[in-house]
Formats: sequence, structure tokens, C-alpha cells
Amino acid sequence: MDKEVTVHDMAASDGITSLELFDRLSHERPVRLTASDYYDEIGAARKGMFWVFYDKDQVVLQVALGAIALRSRRANEFLAWLLSPSLSTLTPVSLFHPDVIERAKIEGRFVATRDNFFSPSPMQYDVVRVMNALGERNYPRGQIERALRAVAKTVVDGGLLVLGRSADELDGSPQATIFQRRQNMFRAVSDMRGGYELRDFVLELQPDA
Repeated sequence: MDKEVTVHDMAASDGITSLELFDRLSHERPVRLTASDYYDEIGAARKGMFWVFYDKDQVVLQVALGAIALRSRRANEFLAWLLSPSLSTLTPVSLFHPDVIERAKIEGRFVATRDNFFSPSPMQYDVVRVMNALGERNYPRGQIERALRAVAKTVVDGGLLVLGRSADELDGSPQATIFQRRQNMFRAVSDMRGGYELRDFVLELQPDA
């Protein structure tokens, strides 16, 4: 019980549920948790009275004038092209919740950072969780399978891989599976409401392949 458990909560969005998980687990045993998301911040460029916001790949997200923001994607893209602000002076804006940012500053065992489940950092964890991201409503099947192959390698032998969707998605019902890695394969330990939608694919994965 004294062994520190390492957890990677991927596609964590603003990281607030990761922080809640960290607090909950920390009451039971030593935990080191990493909350990550590919879109951990956006960039903002000012042109006159306008602000233009870009994602990590410098794709236009929004053009705003004070509290007024355009709704149409085409209108946003056209106005951003018309304004053409300098991208060399983008101001970074963190997408993590302020509570997450503050806790990461003072708690060495809680980290908020950027990672990509298509090519994650090679570090391995006791528990890896990816919720509400690797589903066919978000990506084509082929891309999901590629991400799962990559994520599977980051789970230690004997560790857990948690995949699915939480209660705030779709119809309000959680649907997930907890898998355990046993050497070069995974087995399903627990299913909730039928389990993860690509459950059978995960059971056929060979992480070391």
C-alpha cells in the first residue's frame, strides 16, 4: 500500500476531473498523476480592437471583438484572413482550469501538460485513462486503432487501461471498460453498460508488437 501509483489521465480537457481523481486517490495511497491534453493551450493574436484565437496547429478558432464573437466558422476564417495578425507574437492561453494550474504549481505529484495519444511520451504508468475521446463519434475507426496501439504501450505489465465515455456524454449513461495488461495482452477486468465500444479490438492488442 505504500508504493506510489502512477496515473496518466489523457485527453483531460480542462483537467478538473483529473484533479478530482488525484484528490480521491491520494486519500488512499501515494499517487503521482499526470493530466494531459493535446490542446493544453491556444494562441491569441491581437489586431487593432480584434483578438484572433488559434489552436495548437494555428487553425483559426474564433475572432472576437470584446465580448462579441462570431458564430459562423466561415465568417471567423474570413475575418481572420482579412485581419492577418502576426503569428510570431501569439499570446499563449492555457486551457487548463485555474485550479488545475495552481495545484500543479504547488503539488509536485500532480502535473498538467501536453501529450498526444497518437504519439504519447514513452513513459509507462500503472493506470492510463482515456475517456470521451477514443470513440467513433470523434475519429474514424482507423485513427482510433492507431491511438490505442500507441497508448497500450504506455501501460506497465499488470497495470490498468481505462477506456470509454463518462456520464456526461451522449445519453447520460457511462460506458467503459477497465482492462489489465498481462505481459503482451489485455484482459477485461470490469465492464460498465456493455463496456468500451472497441472492447474486442483492445483484447486483441499486443502492446509489445
